[in-house]
Amino acid sequence: MAQINCRIQNPKLAIRRFLDPVRAAFTTRPDGSSWARAANTWRMALAYVEGLVRPGSHKTLRGIGKRMDVHEDRIRRFITQSPWNHDALQDHLNDNIPDSIASGEAMLIFDDVDFRKKGNHSVGVTRQYAGSVGKVDNCQVAVDLVSAVPGAARNADQLTWPLGMDLYLPRPWIEEDSYAELRDEVGLPEDTEFRTKPEIALELIERTRSAKVPHACVGADAGYGDDRELRSQLRAWDEPYVLGVTPSELRVIPAETPIRPPGPTDGPGRPRTHPTYPEDVEAVSPREIADEIEDWKEVTWSEGTKGPLSGQFHRQRVRVVSNTQRRWVSDEEAWLLIEDRDGKTKAWLCWGLDEWGLEELVEYAHVRWPIEQFHKDAKQVLGMDQFEGRTWTGWNHHVSVVLMTYSFLMTERAAQGAAARLPPFSQVARIAIHEMAVRTVEEQGVDRQTAERVAEAMLRGFTDW
Repeated sequence: MAQINCRIQNPKLAIRRFLDPVRAAFTTRPDGSSWARAANTWRMALAYVEGLVRPGSHKTLRGIGKRMDVHEDRIRRFITQSPWNHDALQDHLNDNIPDSIASGEAMLIFDDVDFRKKGNHSVGVTRQYAGSVGKVDNCQVAVDLVSAVPGAARNADQLTWPLGMDLYLPRPWIEEDSYAELRDEVGLPEDTEFRTKPEIALELIERTRSAKVPHACVGADAGYGDDRELRSQLRAWDEPYVLGVTPSELRVIPAETPIRPPGPTDGPGRPRTHPTYPEDVEAVSPREIADEIEDWKEVTWSEGTKGPLSGQFHRQRVRVVSNTQRRWVSDEEAWLLIEDRDGKTKAWLCWGLDEWGLEELVEYAHVRWPIEQFHKDAKQVLGMDQFEGRTWTGWNHHVSVVLMTYSFLMTERAAQGAAARLPPFSQVARIAIHEMAVRTVEEQGVDRQTAERVAEAMLRGFTDW
């Protein structure tokens, strides 16, 4: 640990101070009532967060209990049975972004994350696409939202703050009689309705909007950007976006194309019900446009671990076509941003950002990666995907505490903002654990220097760090 220049002075106290504002969430039900042993629930909340931070590859209920010297049954009751309000934790994350992280330059990014499972009895599990392995697998899938602030110079210095996560339930889980017994087993609320992933994403965005979280725009990959209803709702909210789209699927026409409004036709026939474009104009895909581009411009958007991050880009103003057969156009007029990378085409629709230059659009088109890094860190460092419970309540409790724990460590990372380079998230977790180990040894009457040597030996010998 000698290479670490910063130190979290008292991790246990820091965790308690961080969680104090949400103590009520752990000691009251959603209706505001409490219970006889709510104080024990609060103590388990502190233990669970510390157990998630502590190193090791087993962040299961049993593993956390062993780390914290707490009986597994107490940890299990806290996560799977206690009636505390997990929604209040996620509301808190939206309402209380620290000043060191909140920024009007942030991008709100949504994506989905999978939790691979072996059995078929955990809430929401089925065979579906798992992005972590790039194929259909037996898993749960959740939709999440983060705020990501671009790094001033380095990609790695971006600050990511989780804003919410909601489990996607495939339609059979909601509607098919064959799942009725499973719905009862996992405690799925009776009023649960089917929601698509884009619909869940919009609900997460709506909560963030209500909390007035500062940001510059919204971003996502083509899995969400291809959804017209999602883009339409963002425009209705006047939410600027930089959304990936499938280059071969989208159809656009030049923005300056004259559009005929709805109304009577010039001759016989039914009146026009939608705005239409002329018959001599062809709607084309981003890939077809890319094939004709000769004036690609090289843009460098950040500094990566292996040097400058750059690529070949082109942008042009377009209007999106909603029906090529009927020549209908939508109200979506935007920048179409196209990237050519080794002969492969990527494309984004950038709406509400008319005054931005090419460099700004490129930078934000590539800001989306922090949510993937968040998934990686939350799984590898905090064990987000290691929860073995099956119930709806248990899953939501575990995930919400993971989001709070991640936020605690991100707050500590942002506190190093005066440094030339921010430490990686995993290193911040190691700083906290190192200090916990040192203080444990010091409590035995050992001097600081010796305690640090013993702590480092402990961490090397008893953890996978």
